[in-house]
Amino acid sequence: MIQLKSTWESKIPPMIGCGNDWTLFEHEVKQRFERRQPETYTRSVSIIIPVYNRLEKLGKTIAALTHSTYPLHLIEVIIADDGSSDHPEQLVDRFSSYFPVKYVNQSDKGFRAARIRNKGVAVASHEDLIFLDCDMLPEPTLVEAFMKYLHVSHKVVLLGGRRYVNTDQFSIQDVIDDIQPVLELPSLCADTGRGPERDEPPTEDWRYAIYRNSDNLKNTKYPFNTYCAGNIGLSKHLYNQVGGFDESFVHWGMEDTEIGYRLYRNGAWFIPVEDAKALHQEPPGGSNETNRTEGREITEGQFVEKCPAKYRPYVSGRTYEVPKVSVYIPAYNCEAFIQEAVESVLNQTYDDIEVVVCNDGSTDKTRDIILGHFGDHPQVTLIEQENQGISAATNAAIYACRGEYILQLDADDVLLKNCVESLVEVMDATDYDFVYGDSHLIGPEGEDLGPGYSWSTYCRFRLLNGMFVHHPRMIRASVFARTQGFSTKIMNAVDYDFYLQLSLHARGYHLQKPLYLYRQHTTNTSKVNRKHQDKNTLAALERAFSSMGLGHQIDLIPVKNDSRKYRKSISSETEDYALDLNSVFLRMGINSPTRTKLMLWEVLPLVSKRHQELFSQDKDEYTKLGVHLLRVGPFGSADVIQSVRSRLSREYTSDIQIHSVQKRTYTQYFALVRFEGPNADAVKLAQNIRIDAKWSVEIVRRTDAPFHVRVRDNAEVLDAYFSKNRTPKQKEELNYRVNDFWSTVNDTLIFTWKEHEVFFEMPDDWRMDETHPDLFQLAHHLLVEPWDKSALTNWNPTRASGWRPGLAFSGGIDSAAAMALMPEDTVLLYNERTGISGQLDHTNAFRFFGKIASDSGRIVHRIPSNHEQLRALQGKSVGFSTDFACAVQVILLADYFGLDSVATGMPLENAYLFHGYKYRDFATSWFWKHYAPLFEAVGLPLYQPVAGCSEVINLNIVIASGWDGWAQSCLRSNQGGEVCGSCWKCFRKNTLQGLPFSMSNEITTFLSKEPLKQAVSTLYSIQRGGRSKEGVDILSTFPHLSPLLEMDFSFLERYLPGSIKLIPEKYRTFTENRLNSFALPMDLTEENRLAEINLYPKSDV
Repeated sequence: MIQLKSTWESKIPPMIGCGNDWTLFEHEVKQRFERRQPETYTRSVSIIIPVYNRLEKLGKTIAALTHSTYPLHLIEVIIADDGSSDHPEQLVDRFSSYFPVKYVNQSDKGFRAARIRNKGVAVASHEDLIFLDCDMLPEPTLVEAFMKYLHVSHKVVLLGGRRYVNTDQFSIQDVIDDIQPVLELPSLCADTGRGPERDEPPTEDWRYAIYRNSDNLKNTKYPFNTYCAGNIGLSKHLYNQVGGFDESFVHWGMEDTEIGYRLYRNGAWFIPVEDAKALHQEPPGGSNETNRTEGREITEGQFVEKCPAKYRPYVSGRTYEVPKVSVYIPAYNCEAFIQEAVESVLNQTYDDIEVVVCNDGSTDKTRDIILGHFGDHPQVTLIEQENQGISAATNAAIYACRGEYILQLDADDVLLKNCVESLVEVMDATDYDFVYGDSHLIGPEGEDLGPGYSWSTYCRFRLLNGMFVHHPRMIRASVFARTQGFSTKIMNAVDYDFYLQLSLHARGYHLQKPLYLYRQHTTNTSKVNRKHQDKNTLAALERAFSSMGLGHQIDLIPVKNDSRKYRKSISSETEDYALDLNSVFLRMGINSPTRTKLMLWEVLPLVSKRHQELFSQDKDEYTKLGVHLLRVGPFGSADVIQSVRSRLSREYTSDIQIHSVQKRTYTQYFALVRFEGPNADAVKLAQNIRIDAKWSVEIVRRTDAPFHVRVRDNAEVLDAYFSKNRTPKQKEELNYRVNDFWSTVNDTLIFTWKEHEVFFEMPDDWRMDETHPDLFQLAHHLLVEPWDKSALTNWNPTRASGWRPGLAFSGGIDSAAAMALMPEDTVLLYNERTGISGQLDHTNAFRFFGKIASDSGRIVHRIPSNHEQLRALQGKSVGFSTDFACAVQVILLADYFGLDSVATGMPLENAYLFHGYKYRDFATSWFWKHYAPLFEAVGLPLYQPVAGCSEVINLNIVIASGWDGWAQSCLRSNQGGEVCGSCWKCFRKNTLQGLPFSMSNEITTFLSKEPLKQAVSTLYSIQRGGRSKEGVDILSTFPHLSPLLEMDFSFLERYLPGSIKLIPEKYRTFTENRLNSFALPMDLTEENRLAEINLYPKSDV
């Protein structure tokens, strides 16, 4: 453990201005303008008011400004007329005695609010701007409230609130004369234009709820979604940086949210200003010449094209006007590698992407190769400059990027095909400011050099000891905009310098997964001019401590045996213990701060409560760098997590805790493996578990560390590269297209075949994208094979095996016997027929499941589905399409549960007796030779524990296991513990137990047929109980059975030993030992008797 008391680490301040934390601006406003002797206001403001045929309401809005608490001589009003016919210019003279009023207009060519606002700004005299809609009557404090913040910084976007009122009773002059009666107007229900009735509340600005739930936006990831242009304040500097309103919006709606996104991307902080309220004079639902509904339908489409954040759904294969992700490549003399680098971006599994290459004055063929291969590619941009070095080229490339997220790729490196998708998943799911993955090393010719260095978790304190934020690195464009870019003052260690600076105000996350191929050769900048590298490492550290205000307090002492390592200590000569925050104020655009030097205890209140908590967690995690928690999971049930814990204890370590997280509709379970030792050993252990067990494993520092994404092994993608498969998209075109047939709606998996749809209700935390395509392809085949064999047209299975078996469990006698012969960690999965009318009833099955849970704690996972309807849709009776369609739920959940085999309760009568009346060598049968390789190919070899056991043996196993009366093969009784007594299964299974049966029409029909269904076991049953409850004697009623009933079927009381060979080797000995505890193997005579069975030789088999 590292103790922080009185160490250099104890001096590190929290991150100020992280995310949308605007606490420092709030502090400065209070210090400067809300004290006993506030500063004098000096900044002038231009208030732009767009209008279209709202003369009266515009007049009241301007009239309200005459009551402003902000000095009127510092106010300018600009009427921006979008082609009105009621002559709003007449108001210029009326108010010019209060403050300057300007008028700009344009012809009426529809809704062009964006253009007229821009025209208003163009004539604005001042550097600060306020936008008010013409019907937004400002309260007297509005302008002053905005201007306090604009005195403090030019990097803020100020959000005013509103309430809904009806001002029709007041004239413009009334408002000029006295605003107080207007301010006292009651709030309305905006959707109706009336006041509240009974206990109905008035309409509240929809943003206020967001503010309350996010500490006034300090904790929100996308504050721009609350940007409404009707009451906004910002600097002209910021407005011009983003290019103003987008004038391509010529219908109502979304133009304000779109500029809000660009302001957010430009690094602005969004601040809800409490005293900047306005009275909305025209509640929604009132009369309006603008057709808002039709306009919104048009502008929403425009908006999605231009705004990749928050609102845009990902659509595979689609690109947009503004990409979600920009990959930048600084390139200099890289002709040997640049083509592969760019292609690795274009071949990503994520399509909403662009590539920006900055050619930094290359003297080889780099430029020609880029233009020759990608010159016409719509997703590739080439910019060129004279040679200025890596930092200048990097900055130029980033400034040309348009995406929400920016990803770095060196010109001689390669992105693995799922790199962008994996990083975007983290960025979309969290509010981290940057995410980085792991690298795998390659040589100049692409040879495999093994995994790159990986420090397990991100820690800003640990970063001061050395660089570990390695490729690939993805950052939010909004966060980069708050930096000064990559330093052009140093030649090497530029990445280290940048991420040290970034760590002062940005949160990072390490995705522990190899996603990037880092090429090592003699021309890597980190290997050339090592002295420069060492010198620049020191410069980067000095700048980092200086930026934190600690430059004068921390001494950096070189470590003798490592020229890039520096021991830090508190300077003994320090007398000034204040932190110099000049660099913080500069980054946040704060003008004339009240104090630039503060004590550490004064700094903590300058960040929000959430970021204070995160700072405390950062320090706590730093003290635990030697303790690693390998978080395995999540898993969906207590049953599964106990099996996981058992295996981890058996194969790795016994120091394991179970941790659960309650979600709204389900619980996530994790196994936490505690490991104390070197980071490299922890990383290796995590990799081993991922590879061996196919589980998600992430190294964390705290038990309650938030879970974001599953961290799985990426070996398959790496193998594809090293097998020279470098065009994955072309290969994917030859593979099974999962999304053409399978989709999800919430937790429901839907299979679409031709015009038919069937569903599977999957576990809450099951995910389609974490299920191997091979499993969908095999399930598809089994569901429709009798009518359509095209699912296996492109059969190239690659799924690796899991670690435990899964059993298609029906709750009947045969599957119960199979369960008894299998390991205790076998996953039991029940196909719960749902949404299909018929006689089937789940009562007895559910009763047995409860018994199993009560006795052993094991859970039978029920998967409701109507897939048996597919057979009925083909003119057949409802049922399984193929023999192994009963196991489709096992196949679809094989990755979720980590399955290495699929078992069913197929007895000897189905395996070694064709339709139960003629012997076949099951191992050489078409059935086995057809299905076994399919399952084997997807890492799920068939596991048939009772294939050599007759129903007679299976019943004995059930009785010996204590399940007599619980395992019931009858599927019709709705009375727990009872059977219907009149179905064919009752006849066959229950006569073996001496239970009565009724001679129903169904039983009569089956006994009359030739060949007799399940003939051998049926005849054995009749021999031991051939009289119904009604006294009907089978032998006399069905005399054609007499010759067969004279045969000896006693061999059914022993199992066929050769069947053991078909069991997967991993489980063969275990199953055989279990089986021998219940039954004896057949001797040679009995085996021969079985092999001679052919009860209907004249039948056409």
